[in-house]
Amino acid sequence: MKNLLVAVSLAGLSMASVNAMAGDDFAKYDADGSGTISMSEAQAHTALAEQFKELDADANGELSETEFANFKG
Repeated sequence: MKNLLVAVSLAGLSMASVNAMAGDDFAKYDADGSGTISMSEAQAHTALAEQFKELDADANGELSETEFANFKG
């Protein structure tokens, strides 16, 4: 049981760390601070620009932080 608790705790910490890093990246690309990343802002990172349409799940022309979390770059 103790090993299970340790494993679950480590998994939770890992996910929190990944989410924190994604949030830092999101803020870096959201140059105007609007809370979304536009295609023009995405152009700052080639891989992000290439994946933009795929990531834009609601097809509104902007990436929310939730959509950006799926970015693999």
